[in-house]
Amino acid sequence: MGILKLNYKALRTLLAALVISVSASGCTIKFAYNFLDWGLYWELKDYVKFNQDQRLLVKDEISQLINWHRSAELPRYADQLEKLSIGLESGMTAEQLEESYNNLRDSWRRIVIKALPAAINIISNLNDQQINDFFEMLIEKEGDDAKDIESGTSVRTLKEREAYFSDKIVDVIGQLNEDQKALIAQWAGSMEPTKALSLVQAIQWRTRMQVAIAERNNKQQLEKNLMVLLANPDQLRSAAYQRVIEKNKHLVMQLLFDLNQTLTNQQRTKLIKKLDGFIEDFRDLSD
Repeated sequence: MGILKLNYKALRTLLAALVISVSASGCTIKFAYNFLDWGLYWELKDYVKFNQDQRLLVKDEISQLINWHRSAELPRYADQLEKLSIGLESGMTAEQLEESYNNLRDSWRRIVIKALPAAINIISNLNDQQINDFFEMLIEKEGDDAKDIESGTSVRTLKEREAYFSDKIVDVIGQLNEDQKALIAQWAGSMEPTKALSLVQAIQWRTRMQVAIAERNNKQQLEKNLMVLLANPDQLRSAAYQRVIEKNKHLVMQLLFDLNQTLTNQQRTKLIKKLDGFIEDFRDLSD
């Protein structure tokens, strides 16, 4: 986790919201994106107490990253969604869904690579006390997560998972028919929990990050370590965790494919209209 983990989470959330979240209106996306620099800074500020010079540095680095993302990535999102919209009209294939997933993954990697110099610059300007305080917070969070896992409160019930996903789909296509409800119920029962495996990886990740940041005066070595920790986190996963991730990914892809096969004309029209609104927003934001 670490300060870079915060960037990882924030940017991953941004990317997911911009590319595949179809539960928000276009004006919400525009509004959120135009205040993204403010949101990212305040999320980081919750974890690290920056001094005045550091605040200016962080804000400047965030601003530069978002300007790049606006001009370089948003047009890509619009192009990808146009292909997705066309596919929905003619009939979405499993290969097209897989391509959309790969586009999302590749975009995240580009963002990480672009953000690395800024992250290195920020980390190199943190003092030992800031680093220690930050990792203490992460360790405390890991303890809380472990207690939740032990008590069972971290596990989303089948009904909760089913209801959550159903609500998101309804926002996109409208009311579900019985076949669609059945598909979602079957999917919810097939997904494997990942919280415990995720916590194990988080602890390993945080430990590796502590070692990397301890050597932060060697910027070349820091960049090498961060490339693995941020751009290639799958290298740190256990074989068991990777199997669960791959299985759940396949289940999600299959559900989306199956749902697409059941769309009524009215549902498909609503979904395409939603996507077309995103395309227009991304074009406007990138101008």
